[in-house]
Amino acid sequence: MNNEKMILKVSGVLAIIGGGIAILGFILLKMTFGYPDIIRAEPAVLLKKLHETRNVVPYLYYVGVGGAGVCIIFFSSLLAEVFKRRDEVCFSSLGKLCGIISGVLLYAGIIRYSILFPQLAMLRETTTADKETIDLIFKAMNTYIGDSLAEHVQFTFTSLMLLFFGISNLKTQTVSKWVSIFGFITAVTLCIGNLEPFGYDFAFAFNRAGGDMIALWLIIIGYGLFRNSGIENEFAKLQ
Repeated sequence: MNNEKMILKVSGVLAIIGGGIAILGFILLKMTFGYPDIIRAEPAVLLKKLHETRNVVPYLYYVGVGGAGVCIIFFSSLLAEVFKRRDEVCFSSLGKLCGIISGVLLYAGIIRYSILFPQLAMLRETTTADKETIDLIFKAMNTYIGDSLAEHVQFTFTSLMLLFFGISNLKTQTVSKWVSIFGFITAVTLCIGNLEPFGYDFAFAFNRAGGDMIALWLIIIGYGLFRNSGIENEFAKLQ
């Protein structure tokens, strides 16, 4: 029992940290970088702004968004263990697999703003390198690493993670059923957002809203797990 309580606590803490740093990162990126609109701006605009904010923005992306990806990797593993201990193996195993893939894609994809793009921005703004060539490199790398992997594919596996973990939760009643319902709504939002690469410009709003909803879902489920770990009873005993 004590081991199960520890798993609940740690998984809850990881979820809360992951969602919290993501939301804080989004807020600070909006204040300093013009996020989210700037991520669809032309290379000349985006790279110039990135160079001007090179002492802040790359680290916000790395810690805020990349850190959330790392938290999702470990959180998914522990959450699946919680459900398995309550005799739900099928969907929890699928959720774990999708969660790990999602976290890896998020972390690996977002560090383009911490390593690659700052280098391109520096070359464009401080050297005589051909700007059109730099812009072409940026577009190619951002389309593949960013729009394709870090967003489209990552959102696909995140949607599946929310679906499978949501079903697991409904079957085990580990946390409130409303956490599962919110997860399903988030998954639908992400799926609509994933239409953007196919020419549906309206999907960008769903794309960005889905990112915020993932962070909120992490905080909500993290709180539920932490609360169900019996931590409140332990505090009561101390009082």
